[in-house]
Amino acid sequence: MMKRSLVAITAILLLLQYSCITDKNKYRETDIYEEYETENGFSVLHLPPVLFKVFLSISDDPVADSTEILDKIDVIKFMFFRESNSSISTNELKSSMDQKIKDYNYNLLTRITEKDNDVSIYIIEKEKIVYEVLVVVISDKEYFSMNLVGEFSQDEVMDVYKSINMQKIKEHEN
Repeated sequence: MMKRSLVAITAILLLLQYSCITDKNKYRETDIYEEYETENGFSVLHLPPVLFKVFLSISDDPVADSTEILDKIDVIKFMFFRESNSSISTNELKSSMDQKIKDYNYNLLTRITEKDNDVSIYIIEKEKIVYEVLVVVISDKEYFSMNLVGEFSQDEVMDVYKSINMQKIKEHEN
């Protein structure tokens, strides 16, 4: 019995470790969040695509059940920022990120203003294939950003966006 438990635990650990491995060539040598990872007010999460698929499968939206779209995601990163006395301001972060968006050649796909949030979706696209998606949500004292790397069409990018409930993500951060 002990031997079976040990084998099962080892198998689970190997599966979890394998699910966290990403192809580093599919992500930029210097990613857009790198400088913020150790700063006050920031949380940067690297999620394995498997975990993201589980998170989206909880959604009521039928798009979230589409494994075809989700299987195209190679790398996922989230950045949460909440302004405080010991952090930079949200406006300073917005300025810094706007410059990075320009430097990395992201193109604005759409901008949506809902309630107190400004939501923008940027893409890096070549020959009608989207290789990188950056979703940015800015509120008064908070900044949320999600970066997806894979190969998508613009319609698939919008479908993934519609399937994500931003309010639930922000609630999980609190």
